[in-house]
Amino acid sequence: MNRLGLTMGQEAYEHALRTNDTQEFDLLDKKWIQLSGVLGGDYNYATGLFASSLPYDGVQSMLEMGCGCGVASVVAALAGVPRVTALDINPAAVRTTQLNAERHGVADRVTALVSDLFSAVDEDATYDLIFWNSPFIQVPPDRTLDSDLAYHFFDPGYAMHERFCREARRRLTPAGRLFLGFSFAMGSSDRLRQVVSEAGFGGVRVHVQESFSVTPEELGSSPVYGEHADDDARVRIDFTLLELTR
Repeated sequence: MNRLGLTMGQEAYEHALRTNDTQEFDLLDKKWIQLSGVLGGDYNYATGLFASSLPYDGVQSMLEMGCGCGVASVVAALAGVPRVTALDINPAAVRTTQLNAERHGVADRVTALVSDLFSAVDEDATYDLIFWNSPFIQVPPDRTLDSDLAYHFFDPGYAMHERFCREARRRLTPAGRLFLGFSFAMGSSDRLRQVVSEAGFGGVRVHVQESFSVTPEELGSSPVYGEHADDDARVRIDFTLLELTR
C-alpha cells in the first residue's frame, strides 16, 4: 500500500466528514450543487480536470462510474453526448447528479442510478466511453467502509478496481475507450497494473496529467509527509487520467 496516499486519504476523509454539508461550488466556470454526504467542493478539482480532457467527439453513449456530483456526466452531455449513464453506490450522489443535470439543462441526456458498480444497468448494455475517477487510496482488504462517503476515497485491497476492470472490459463497444482518474503519488500503481493485466487489458497509458509540489508542512503534521519529500524538501502530487489499452 502507498503510505503517502493512505495518510492523505485518511486525513481528507476525516476533514470531509466534519465539513460535508450541502453547499454550492464553482468548477469549470459553472456552479454546482453538492448535497450532504457527497464529496464536493475542492475535492472535485481533479474530476473537473479529467472531465474537460475526455474525448467526447463521436461518442454516442458514456458511462460515468462513481458519479459523485455528476460533473463528468454533465460536461459530456453539454459536449453533445446524447446518452449518459451516471452510477454511484451513494444515493445522495445520484440525487446530486440529477440536480446538476437539471441545473445545466441536460436532464434529458443524463440518467443517474444507484448502483454497486454495474449492477443497475442492463446486462447487455455497452458504451463508447467509460470513465471512473476511482477511489485509488488502497486500504487493507479487511477494512470496512463505514459510510457512503468512504466509497469516494478508499478501496480495500483494490477489490472494487478488480470487479470494475473485469466488468468494464465487456461493457465497451468495439471502438470504446476506458479511462480512470488516478494518482501515482497517492494510489497503488503496481497493484493497479496487476488488476488491469488480470482483467485482460494491454496496460495503461497517461492521457492527461497535472502535477505540483508542496512542502510537507503544507500537507500536515504527519511524519509520513517528510519521508516522501524529495531532495528539494518538496512532496510531488499528481492528478492523472489513465486510459486502459486493449
